[in-house]
Amino acid sequence: MIRFIAIIDIGSNSIRLMIASVTDGRVKSISKSITTTRLAKGIDETHYLAEDRIADSVRAIIDFQKQAAMIGAPVLAYATSAVRDAKNRDAFVDRVKRDTGLQVRVLSGEEEGKFAFDAVAGGEGTVFDIGGGSFQIVTKNRALSVPCGCVRAKEQCSESDPKALEDKLFPWMDAYGDVHAGVPKPVYGVGGTISTIGALLANQKFYDPHSLEPITIPKLYRLTEELASVPLFIRMQMPLLYRRSDIILQGATILKYMMLRTNTDCVIPSDRDGMEGIAEEAVRQNWI
Repeated sequence: MIRFIAIIDIGSNSIRLMIASVTDGRVKSISKSITTTRLAKGIDETHYLAEDRIADSVRAIIDFQKQAAMIGAPVLAYATSAVRDAKNRDAFVDRVKRDTGLQVRVLSGEEEGKFAFDAVAGGEGTVFDIGGGSFQIVTKNRALSVPCGCVRAKEQCSESDPKALEDKLFPWMDAYGDVHAGVPKPVYGVGGTISTIGALLANQKFYDPHSLEPITIPKLYRLTEELASVPLFIRMQMPLLYRRSDIILQGATILKYMMLRTNTDCVIPSDRDGMEGIAEEAVRQNWI
């Protein structure tokens, strides 16, 4: 018997909806939708989620909840870096509960990384996950979460020059993380930054999750220089970049940092991510 479930990911940059089918306990993603709300904007300065970002995010959640209701799919909603780090996280969770009836699960950084690893790596290798508020490096035996995502990185440095970004952001990330060499291979990458870079390297005009290009350090440096040479107003018009045109350089700098600090020469982008991982766990544990 086939049934449908819906997963809402309340991220630091975007709110996402995944509709999935469940057949004999096996989960298959059918569609993913995204609305960019920049929930993490300003959080490092104020330590609070901003009211306008909360309002936009709640509206997006309500819209996705309505889409799920149209096919009778129960909804599981979870939140990541921006919500877990905010001093008003409980108020946000209460607001969503009041307006939607959904009880948001706030994931730890380690949980966030584990769900991505479970969905992508098959128990071996390493997963890099870059979000708006944090990045994760996850292996079978270790999950490291660092509160340095691409939205936060933009607030640290809004430069477009790749060298200036490295000079500012590498020390910022060094201050937070115990990132070290020697992660198990292969290394997979998830999140909008990495999948977008994989699509750009594959010369895609419109996103195709089935033909993402592996990311090497030389390719990443060449792409970063090319993107930096394109004015922001042009990047905003590119279908692959219009949701992240102003943070793609920061995201690419974070990926450079992760690869260089771990001596990783190749990252394999994956369209599967933590949404599939938490959906599979939810089915196993009867959360939904």
